[in-house]
Amino acid sequence: MKGYKAVLNLCVQFLPILVVAYACIAIAFYAIPHLPISNKRTFHAMLRAQITLDQEKENQSRANATHHLLLLGSSVVERGINQSYLDSSFGELHLNLYATNAGAGGFFANSNLIMFRALLEHGLRPDRVVYGVFLQELNGKSIIHASVTDDDSTDIQIKSKSLSNVIRYGPNSLSSILDGQNFHIYLFALNHAFNDVHNPNFFQRLSFGENMFERDSSYRLEQSYLKDLNAIYELCKKYHIPFAFFNAPVRPQVESLADMPYLHKSEAYLAVQRIAEQNRIPIWNFDNSTLFSDAEFLDSYHLNANGAHKMTQLLADKIAKWNSGIIEQDVLANSTDSVRYEVKGSLLRTAFHF
Repeated sequence: MKGYKAVLNLCVQFLPILVVAYACIAIAFYAIPHLPISNKRTFHAMLRAQITLDQEKENQSRANATHHLLLLGSSVVERGINQSYLDSSFGELHLNLYATNAGAGGFFANSNLIMFRALLEHGLRPDRVVYGVFLQELNGKSIIHASVTDDDSTDIQIKSKSLSNVIRYGPNSLSSILDGQNFHIYLFALNHAFNDVHNPNFFQRLSFGENMFERDSSYRLEQSYLKDLNAIYELCKKYHIPFAFFNAPVRPQVESLADMPYLHKSEAYLAVQRIAEQNRIPIWNFDNSTLFSDAEFLDSYHLNANGAHKMTQLLADKIAKWNSGIIEQDVLANSTDSVRYEVKGSLLRTAFHF
């Protein structure tokens, strides 16, 4: 009996602490913008999903553009496309379209597939989806790939922000942002990857971080990465969402023979081009030495603010042509074995004209 009372007394004393702890978690959770709730520790993918869902709610009250373009990809999309400038470019081109840049730094099609699936499960139906590919996207020998290793990623979900979900999943979600790498990802996402900052201050330069891509990596075309890209397209096909690819640019100057991935451009881009050709979907090549100079890059793969401005305008022009019914496939427009042709799609123009 004495032992029972001791345990009961301990529970009575512990209960207020537990209540206060969960109250603090709930307050922190609702106070931190865009903090996602997930049933598993997949902060990077779910953060972008939550930001996209939150932005979509904000855009519902907009009186102008009513059709939604969703951009997927890695940091070359996150940094390389200026979302607000893309919106203004659409306005100048008279396209009834607004954009959400859901590019997630450091993560590739594997994580984008999880995020896109979560968005669809929450009822988001973008009117068009564009995925930005870059040179290392399919490299199975690269150590920079950060992917979700869960055996069955199909059961990874983003949860609604109900109090019950905050109590159940909140501690896990809140602890994720305390991780240094995740906090850096969060800062980047909240500040649109600083892709509109032309003269970064000390804090912004610190937030940029350093991109340590292995310049001398060997290259192996990884079929599972290609399957993830194809799975994203198949989801779009299932929900009748027009889909397109683009190749993000890499710095034109090859500094040394250590820049091994540069030797595999054709191999990497042709693999994606085959998906586009088989399904008659657009693929646009911006990895062209005549388009960008070395001065428009932060490093070998990422554009600076000036480069992002140019890249955004180029993409807007391509989307305008796509909207008019032109399907361009110009992956290797810079090489002798290039394939470029245009298909007039009257059905596409009729069904998806904005």
